[in-house]
Amino acid sequence: MRLLSWLAALGSLLATPALAQQAPYLPYYSSDTVRVHDMAVAHRAAVQKYLVTPKSVSGEYKDHYKKIAQEAATDVYNTVRYSALVDPVLNPYVQGVFAQIQKANPQLPAVQLVLSRNPEPNAHAVGNSTVMLNVGLLGRLENESQLAYVLCHELAHIQCGHMERGLRSQLTKIHSKQVRKEVKRIVADEYNISSKLKALALGLSLNSTFHHRQYEKQADSLGYALLKRTSFDAKQAYRVLQLLDKIDQPLSPEPLAMGQFFGCEKFPYPLPEAPAKPKSIFTVAAPTKTVLETTDTLKTHPDCAKRMRFLSELAQGQITDAPTAPTPAFARIVSLSRLESVQSWFDYDCYDHALFEALQLLHEEPQNAYLRSVVTLSLYELREHLIKHDFYEVVGNVSKHHPENFNQMLTTLYAWKADDYKGLLACFAQNTSAPATPADEYAHAAAYAAAALAGEPGAATLQQQYQSRYHDGKFTKLLFPKPVVSTGKKSLR
Repeated sequence: MRLLSWLAALGSLLATPALAQQAPYLPYYSSDTVRVHDMAVAHRAAVQKYLVTPKSVSGEYKDHYKKIAQEAATDVYNTVRYSALVDPVLNPYVQGVFAQIQKANPQLPAVQLVLSRNPEPNAHAVGNSTVMLNVGLLGRLENESQLAYVLCHELAHIQCGHMERGLRSQLTKIHSKQVRKEVKRIVADEYNISSKLKALALGLSLNSTFHHRQYEKQADSLGYALLKRTSFDAKQAYRVLQLLDKIDQPLSPEPLAMGQFFGCEKFPYPLPEAPAKPKSIFTVAAPTKTVLETTDTLKTHPDCAKRMRFLSELAQGQITDAPTAPTPAFARIVSLSRLESVQSWFDYDCYDHALFEALQLLHEEPQNAYLRSVVTLSLYELREHLIKHDFYEVVGNVSKHHPENFNQMLTTLYAWKADDYKGLLACFAQNTSAPATPADEYAHAAAYAAAALAGEPGAATLQQQYQSRYHDGKFTKLLFPKPVVSTGKKSLR
């Protein structure tokens, strides 16, 4: 009997890893903030140590420098404290790639990598000891070598001291005798003072932009040299710039199938997708380009075309300029990064972006329960803000700088009324086959949101179950905020 029990226990232990591998990934959450707080304090101290106020400058220069240095230290603390992603999958992976680069380049200063929850596709260097990698960028790369080049590029910024050099250069310009003299002359003229000061500020800004782009070129060059010393494929550096050049575009340019997600027989979708307007057969138009293809300065990563030409020459034509199929391991990293990005948009109260990204991914992964939960929670929050008359705080405006399919979704959101959401969620649940029993915290929160929005009596039970099961739950403050207790004091207004 004991032998049978032992074998059964052994069998369950052996089965555990397999079950863990099959469990769906959920964005990382921990109510314990001690680790990220300690990290944030260390990175803040490093910036404070790095940005030392120059001595042989004017008092105004010193005060300005101290203010910027303090803001930089505070910013890095807040970024790490509230955005550092210390999950057990993505963070160890990127740290492993970073460690390989450092091992191959022992001349580099001691630098730490912080993986950020920020969904914007970017990375940047801070001071002389911190590289920030946004999970939004990790989800747009194709392979490990491309990730390595991104990290090498940021390490190059640190080795070149670009942050401090850029700060001193700009402050020297602002506090120069020439600028002071020009400001006095403008004020003395008494006419068009505002426009002239704006023109002066624009000139200083353009000067700063020029130096910034020069720094990018230098970081591309040194970053490529750092990458060449590793075992990663240096030809992928060029492909990184290709990806960055188009990175402001969505994963898919196709319009979201809103009617397919939110329309059903019981609740016909209120805004069916309109067919494209017919064009005259006699009209001959030049090929049109999107705003993202015809602008550069407003891009997240400007000057990529010039940088690609430079890097191609540097690499003597040894480049990769076509998409690369990711390995299964990296494909999983990309997939998980995109889920983390969706959750970050939601956590930052950007429910329009969270909904858009979730629906795009749900088209590829219709059985993903987490994505279904995010869509439900996003609709719930959108309706809440619509009722509270602060909808504009969580939904952006239609803009020529947005992708067309994102603008189409925004137009739809602004057309929906509060009374529409009950039917929209009912159809969404029907069309996506939501499970009857919530399997995790996200699904449980979504089940409550759907029930509460529909006014179902079971919402109270779902709330009790959630609060009992997830004592320090991720959605506790959002879904069940404590009522504000009046102090009885009269407002000064």
